[in-house]
Formats: sequence, C-alpha cells, structure tokens
Amino acid sequence: MEDPRTELQLSPALQEDLYEVDALPEIAVLYEPQFEVLEAYGLEASVGVIAVLSGGPEERVAAWEAGAIEVLTPDMDLDEARVRLQTAVARFRTRLELEQDRERLSAQRTVLERNLRLAARLQRSFLPASLPDLPSVQFSTAFLPQEFVSGDSYDVRQLDEHHVLIATFDAVGHGVRAALLTVLLRSNLEPKEPKGALRDPHLVVGDLNQALIDAHLEEYPTAAVCYAILDVRSGEMRMANAGHPQPIALLPNGEKRSIGSSGLLLGIDPMTYETDTIQLSPGERVFFFTDGADPGYDGGFGEQLLRHRDLELELQVGGALGEVIELDDEGRPEDDITVVGLCWGAASPSASPPDTSTEED
Repeated sequence: MEDPRTELQLSPALQEDLYEVDALPEIAVLYEPQFEVLEAYGLEASVGVIAVLSGGPEERVAAWEAGAIEVLTPDMDLDEARVRLQTAVARFRTRLELEQDRERLSAQRTVLERNLRLAARLQRSFLPASLPDLPSVQFSTAFLPQEFVSGDSYDVRQLDEHHVLIATFDAVGHGVRAALLTVLLRSNLEPKEPKGALRDPHLVVGDLNQALIDAHLEEYPTAAVCYAILDVRSGEMRMANAGHPQPIALLPNGEKRSIGSSGLLLGIDPMTYETDTIQLSPGERVFFFTDGADPGYDGGFGEQLLRHRDLELELQVGGALGEVIELDDEGRPEDDITVVGLCWGAASPSASPPDTSTEED
C-alpha cells in the first residue's frame, strides 16, 4: 500500500512543517484519516489533530466536525497552508495552557476553600460554646459571616458570681484579614486585674486600642468594639464603646433608647475612652450589634426590634434581622452581622426575682 503522504503529493516545505508539528506531543498529523479515527482522537482533549486530505468541501467539513483543529489539502496555496498550520498549532497550545491554568486554579481554589472552612470552624470555636445560664438575665446571639470567616466576633461570659462580660467586635473589612484582627483583639482582652478585680471598661478598651496600634500592621487597620460589664443583681451596666453602634435598649412599655457614648475607632490614635454607667429596669432588653445588622444605617434594625418586642428574645432578634437584611443565593449577608441580646430582670417562672439592691459586693 502506497504511503498516503506520497499520494497527496504535498510540497517538500509543507511536508517538513508537518513532520515538525507531528513531533509535538500535543499534536497528531493524520493523512487521509477515516472518520472513525478522527472521532477517536476527538475524545482526547489533550491532543489536537491536523487532518491532511484530498477530499472536497464535504470531507473537510466532516473532518472539522469530527474534531480536527485544522484541515489542509494538497491544492491549497503553500503560504496559506503553512500559516494555517502554524496558527492552528499556536491556538491549540494556548487553549491547552489555559485549560491547565484553569485546572490548577480550580485545585488551588478547592484547597483554599477547604482551608477557609477550617478557619471558619476554628473562628467559631473562639465564640462562647454556651451562654451564661442565670435566673435574672437571658441572652440570645446571632452570628452571620459575609464570607467563610468574619471580621465580627463576640464574647459573653460570666466573670464571677455577679458579673457578666458582653463584648462585640467589628474589624473594618471582611474575610481572613479582618478575622485575624478580631483574633488579635480577643487575645488582648483582659477584663480582670492580676489579683482578680474587675477592670473598668474604658481601661479594657484603651488596652485594645494600644494593642492594635502597637501591632504596626500594614495599612493601619481599624476596628470597633463595645465592651460592657453587667451586674446581674442590680442591673447596672458599665460600658465603653470605640466606634461601635450604640446598643439599643427597649423597655417593656415600648420605649426605645440608645445607650452609652461612642469613642474613636480602635487603631487610630492613643486615647482615653470613657466608661458609661447605665441602669437597666426590670424586663429591659439590650441589643449589642455590629453595623451589618443595620445595612441602611437608618435605625431600621432598632425599629424592627421594637415591632417584634412581644416575641421571645431569640425570636425577636431573628425576626428583626429577617426584615432588614438580604441574603445572597448562598445564604450570606452583604456584611458580617453580629447581635448579642439580653433581657435583664425577666426571670423564668421557677426562678426567684432578681435582687435589685445596690449594695456593694
């Protein structure tokens, strides 16, 4: 049987080009290929086929449809054939490189997503595993990250028999960078003196501010924090606020008020913060929240809390958030959201009424 390359009577220059191309591992040059052979090669996406045949337009179309990246014929102008051959090979190699890049990026994205999910689990492990169970105060929280990890965080814990710490953190930005800032802040949160005495909130917040400044991080990141100590017997709350939305307090009669003052964001300048003292009334509810809970910055979250005031604390928080935030297709909000709600002096039916005296510890 005569070699099809001889029957095709190709020019020596084109034959030399075809030999060189056929030596490439990602290219196969087939002469007068059968349709079934072209289809078989077409199943291998990593190999591009150059079909050289003597048929007419129908055969050329069939070769392209079967997966050939280029079809050459003996009667084709030599310069045109050589340019088409070089272009086809260059395009195919570029396509292969792009596909390989996509595969690498996909693998990297899978690893990154896996690591972010791990980071999210680790971040949640820093949150309170349970909330203080006390007869005189109830707590409820909501924590909705905008990404896998959040620039928000919170802490609710009992410091001693009569005092509970409440803190909400909001690092500027989103994602890993912001999450690491909250880790830095939480690691520097020192509510007690070495001998066990409770520290004034403004001192605690001042130390957090200095810790962020002393970290000398790039781009000088900032963060907001609201830190409070609640005396569960008297309902007295001492609070310091650095750039954080003022907590909202709701009285049983429907009166709504913003409590405390707000100082400069953490991480800007060394400064002295203030401790505000707020006296809660029996049945009063207080809601600490990051700015993601009020996306319109128009007090909408507070209005919704008021509208849902007849619900249990947890349902009130969920109902209010459901009215003001929008979730994407993956169930994520536009911004990180944290809410800590508490109700003081609303004991369960089996619990004793809270002691509202103001005697010293």
